[in-house]
Amino acid sequence: MPLEPLFAALEQNITDSLNVERLAETGHLSRSQLYREFYSVTGHSVKEYVRKRRLSKALAMIKHTDMPLRKIAKECGFSSEQALCKSVKAVLNQTPKEYRASGDEYYFPACEDQQDHVVTITTETIPPTLCLRYYDSCLKGIENRALAWLFAARPDYNSRIFGRRGAQQGSKLCYELHIEAESADQPAVSSTFAKISCPDIEDEINAAWDYLYNNWLKTSMFTQAEQPWFEEYIHANGHVKRLQLYLPVQKRQGFHKIQLCQCDEMQFLIAHSYGKNAEKSASKKAMDFLAANHPRLAQSARQFYVSTAQDQRPGLRLVRGDGCACGVALQSPLKLPPDCGVEIITQLAGEYAMLEGDCCGDSGAYEAVLAAWIGSMGLTPATAPFSVYEADSSFDKQNIRVKIYWKIEK
Repeated sequence: MPLEPLFAALEQNITDSLNVERLAETGHLSRSQLYREFYSVTGHSVKEYVRKRRLSKALAMIKHTDMPLRKIAKECGFSSEQALCKSVKAVLNQTPKEYRASGDEYYFPACEDQQDHVVTITTETIPPTLCLRYYDSCLKGIENRALAWLFAARPDYNSRIFGRRGAQQGSKLCYELHIEAESADQPAVSSTFAKISCPDIEDEINAAWDYLYNNWLKTSMFTQAEQPWFEEYIHANGHVKRLQLYLPVQKRQGFHKIQLCQCDEMQFLIAHSYGKNAEKSASKKAMDFLAANHPRLAQSARQFYVSTAQDQRPGLRLVRGDGCACGVALQSPLKLPPDCGVEIITQLAGEYAMLEGDCCGDSGAYEAVLAAWIGSMGLTPATAPFSVYEADSSFDKQNIRVKIYWKIEK
């Protein structure tokens, strides 16, 4: 059920006394439907969501105005200055004065109803199951072969089927099927899950997982929990109709951390590519050039440039083309031969809004959060955003950080 009008109404009246009945009328919902639908989309109660949005607004005013705390509390819907101070301390473990003096911005973005993918938040229990492990040397299509193996052995099976990747055994890859059976050997798993439904088509399944991990999770109010993930196969008569993907999540404790910082001039050696797999192709061009002409630089590179935003429209709506620029940061000048397929670009010194996050397959998810923050602050971007991935010598994914830079006009 679309909740766009409801979110818009909340944003327009975020500091007013919360009137659940009026909010339900705005969304053409009953009170019980409002609670259910709102939690399904945001994972928050209406009251909790409003509290976090009010605090985000108050934190911006604390950081960027000289307004007294008493007035900020009143304008942001807090009952008193003491209530505001208590909320800031509980969330950030800082006083408002300490936060104002710090370099970080804490931002809780407004939620938007999903348009292309419907993600729901639900607390569910995966029942006790019997784990059947299927091994194969080929990863592509291993899920379907595992299901065919199950249905060949038990053609009359019509209970629930869950699947997930298992541990590799030698050169053999594993896919686990978890089925309901009296001889269950796996305990029940209870968690809050982000769920998304998709057709039983491999590209569609991969796209749904990519969306959950690289788009929705990065901009949502959640982080991934430690419980296992699952794919549930909705089937009848030995034929799979659809899949439900279960990603275990927990509420994000803090806010997205953003900085307004003065940056020195930055130079990058980059290559461009267009069409399918543009980022991979552009990255390969840049690294192949360095490996052939500057091998030491190729080996020592730890900062990697990515930009896919081609232009901007009013309202900070990004125009993301089918092209991509990728490369590495340069610490010293470099001369290029003509027609070498790469170029050196300069990002000018100045004030930048910068959001730092963990490794993200699509930095556009973080760009959306940063764009929303820039808009909420009334700032004007001077250029399109770009990303810098920073790795240590191990290139362990857990240690890779991404910083999104967006130059701000004075």
